[in-house]
Amino acid sequence: MSDLTGDSSPGRGSTGGKEGDHPLASVRRVPAAPANSGSRGSEAQTATTNLSNSKFVEHELIGKGGSGQVVRVFDKNILRNVAIKDLAPESLDAGREVDRFVAEGRITGQLEHPNIVPVYEFGSQDNGRPYLAMKLVDGETLETVLARVGEGRLEPDALADFLHIFVKVCEAVAFAHSRGVIHRDLKPSNIMISDFGQVYVVDWGIARLTIATGGGPQVRLGSDGLPANVAVDPAGGLVGTPCYMAPEQLRREETLDVRTDVFGLGGTLYQILTGTAPLTPETMRALYMRREPPPIAPPERLVPGDRMPPELARIAMRALAFEPADRHPTVLDLKRDIESFQRGAWHMPRVALPAGTVIVKEGDAGDVAYVIEEGRCVAYRLEAGQENVLRDMGPGEVFGETAVFSEKPRTASVKALTDVVLVAVTRDVLSRAMGLNSWMGAFVKALADRFREVDEKLRILGREPPSSTPR
Repeated sequence: MSDLTGDSSPGRGSTGGKEGDHPLASVRRVPAAPANSGSRGSEAQTATTNLSNSKFVEHELIGKGGSGQVVRVFDKNILRNVAIKDLAPESLDAGREVDRFVAEGRITGQLEHPNIVPVYEFGSQDNGRPYLAMKLVDGETLETVLARVGEGRLEPDALADFLHIFVKVCEAVAFAHSRGVIHRDLKPSNIMISDFGQVYVVDWGIARLTIATGGGPQVRLGSDGLPANVAVDPAGGLVGTPCYMAPEQLRREETLDVRTDVFGLGGTLYQILTGTAPLTPETMRALYMRREPPPIAPPERLVPGDRMPPELARIAMRALAFEPADRHPTVLDLKRDIESFQRGAWHMPRVALPAGTVIVKEGDAGDVAYVIEEGRCVAYRLEAGQENVLRDMGPGEVFGETAVFSEKPRTASVKALTDVVLVAVTRDVLSRAMGLNSWMGAFVKALADRFREVDEKLRILGREPPSSTPR
């Protein structure tokens, strides 16, 4: 068993104290599954692991934890490099550790999915020690990539790449749930990105069997005497990584389900957005002691300026709700939220308004346009104290865009006929999307000015343009 003194994620400090001072100071960690090959300065070192299997030639130690190790080896039969995970000699006498290792091999081997590291072989070495042969992933963890990119992670191209990775992770975890497996240790360091862009969820060492949510076969652990669910924690024990743990995990509750993994994914998304893990040492301790925890800081509070996409922040905070009932019900629901964001725009918050609300007012400055998502609105002008209705609008229709393009006052007012949900599109968003400061922007502005001129001439003549909306 290795020690975790607090939170080792970027931007976080220790939970404080030394081993034994606090229950969170010593948390079991299993060694990572296939990891960085060492070609970019990893912690790989000359192997001194004494694998006892004539089929493999050892090359280097990739990673080592309290109960085992991962070694890069060459398979002499197939002529390829693979990753071998085996138990440390001192763990062989611990029945629970051996059972967990066997369970990890069988669970991972049965989860055949493009974004879960394939298991090639599970067996015993010549000296009797069990081993697990897996695909060797030459690449980096998501945590390493995020740390390297730094503040650039929120640049549109980088964020698009990270969200693509996140969706792939959601697909892998949703597949595992459909087979009755929850991961329980989802975090950026357990997500591998290969040199050619493949994404893998690794380290299923503390996975737990639960009820399958899909129509496929339930993962089985066999009929050879292995307990039906060896991943049940020892009494009072805590396994995983505290700064990403769902509250029910930190409270050592037995009623874990797919929403526990939703929280872990929410923590991963949170770190993509903020560069740090979601739970502070104070929050972890409060949850562990079953006290009222301080809230998780909203992502926009940790990122200065207007770089934080509000909709992504909302999605992350919902996934990180302390109460499971307040989270996305399934990982697929979380994935759909992200995909909806990807299909939409980066900085477009939703605004819910009651019927009768005046949304834009004639003569006001125009710095926001709106898309109607739900409900109906009416555009009108005030003439001699009376409302002259110009147009009735419903879902999918846009208003206010010309004032944004032209940077001139609005030509009409809009109010909600029913309760409405609107997508707010700021001039900054339009500038980024269309390049309003470029030649294309000049072209759009010229069109907006021409429309306003025609609109004004028609008003003088006492006529309205055929499709008049507030501009």
